[in-house]
Amino acid sequence: MTNKYERIPEYIVDLHGYTTNEARQLLDTLLANSTYKHIRIITGKGSLRSTGPVLREFVKKYLHSHAIKCNPSKIKDGGEGALEVFL
Repeated sequence: MTNKYERIPEYIVDLHGYTTNEARQLLDTLLANSTYKHIRIITGKGSLRSTGPVLREFVKKYLHSHAIKCNPSKIKDGGEGALEVFL
């Protein structure tokens, strides 16, 4: 059964394999040229790194510094490995 209030993102971007510099460039471009109101950014969980989720934390800080609201995705949409971004 589908939730009738479920919000489906207008755009989904997968940052698996990106460096923080590459992710910054993509986010700068996406946010500067975007007319999207809801974006899902897949960052992965960063579970392979001993230092923790580098890219996920970078994206969260980037969005916060631009006063952009984001929430973790629902488990079926990536859970802690994805962010729902609202512009």
